[in-house]
Amino acid sequence: MRVVLAASGFAVAFALGCSGCGGTGEASVPPPPGNEPGSDVTPGTPSPGPGSPSPSPSPSPAPTSTGTTPAPPAGPPAALSCLAQLYVGTPVASSSATAGAWSLRLPDMTELAWDDAKTKTYDDRLATPDLEDTLAMPYLLGTIKPITVVDDDPGRIRSDALLKATFGGTSAAVQAKLVSVDFVGQQVKFHTRAAAALGKVSVRLKQLIAQTPSLSVYVTGELGGTFEWRPIANTNRLSAHSYGIAIDIVVSKSNYWEWEKTANGPLVWKNQIPQAIVDAFEAEGFAWGGRWYHYDTMHFEYRPELFAAACKP
Repeated sequence: MRVVLAASGFAVAFALGCSGCGGTGEASVPPPPGNEPGSDVTPGTPSPGPGSPSPSPSPSPAPTSTGTTPAPPAGPPAALSCLAQLYVGTPVASSSATAGAWSLRLPDMTELAWDDAKTKTYDDRLATPDLEDTLAMPYLLGTIKPITVVDDDPGRIRSDALLKATFGGTSAAVQAKLVSVDFVGQQVKFHTRAAAALGKVSVRLKQLIAQTPSLSVYVTGELGGTFEWRPIANTNRLSAHSYGIAIDIVVSKSNYWEWEKTANGPLVWKNQIPQAIVDAFEAEGFAWGGRWYHYDTMHFEYRPELFAAACKP
């Protein structure tokens, strides 16, 4: 993957992954002993005398390969193996790429490239990411801080192909996997693969509210919702809500960049969600939209790979 970032009127290009690995060299192979170039007879055969029949020419040596055999690819990138453990698919040496390139083979035999070696802008990575793109921005925990770096959106780049293969490729397929989860006293629908994690978040939130009752206004009352098969606003990309792995908490206490952007000028990050609420979700593998430059502070989605050390590229 080659990424181009634009900032403050200049572009910075950097490359991730291995390029130019491997290669084929030419090696001279000496002729077998006794078959020196130009010789027509086998060593040790007496020269024919006068009148003797000419011996039959010895057969030409079998052709020998002069190219080296490419080394088999090394093991898959650790981050790709990590993804395979958390989602579906098997890391394989890419069938359509050079030795050393890797893909994730899905159950339907589709292969998703780990690194497609394309130069991309941020918008390109949103629209057509390889798997490495989805992990390229580190998700940083800790004290909530304003996000001022343009397009710093860890976790916002998703592979729809991987999510569909794991959670369901249609609305009906996802709905068939939804279960009811108690979320701080309300029943919500969530995908069975992420339901246990949301239930643990609920336990944490109830404990926090017991200690600090004022926190309840952020997670009780009218929630933004969980499952809904739909595109992200103003795009043709599916929302994480489509897969039943996202929850929007109380909307009236939240900020969303699409509601607050101006016609000109950069976004100004805003947030009302307390640190304790964010910590409770992140402790169970939920990425928070408030960690994004394109902020969506009501939004939490189950993305365990962003928190696993082994998944860092």
